[in-house]
Amino acid sequence: MELTNYCTGCGLRRTEISDSCPNCGYAFSSPYRAEDISPKSFGTAVALCGVFGLAGIHHFYLGNILHGIFDLALLIAALFLMDSYDKMLALLGGLLLLIDFCHTGAVMYLLFTGKTVDGRGRLVVYPGQLQ
Repeated sequence: MELTNYCTGCGLRRTEISDSCPNCGYAFSSPYRAEDISPKSFGTAVALCGVFGLAGIHHFYLGNILHGIFDLALLIAALFLMDSYDKMLALLGGLLLLIDFCHTGAVMYLLFTGKTVDGRGRLVVYPGQLQ
């Protein structure tokens, strides 16, 4: 892959992947290649996590299928147990729901800090992250 951007320090055209300009030594802000960046939308991932986070829909969108299945199963198990007439099972269901809620918060934090990867290991970047 050929890079088409230029060094901000001296204007030299970047033709190789490096952390700094070979001409002037200016440190580039992003060592990521285009293949390392996910085509998935940051905004869509955040919206899905915020609205359907407990169900894990954002994991399916990002291509983390097994993670999504686990998250969805956790929610279904929690709701099923909370519907029980046995107080101990209902308490266990509430605990599972709390775990799912904390997990959704952690995923949202990773999204906002730019550390979330899609199903192929590519970084889901927020607008302006690589500038």
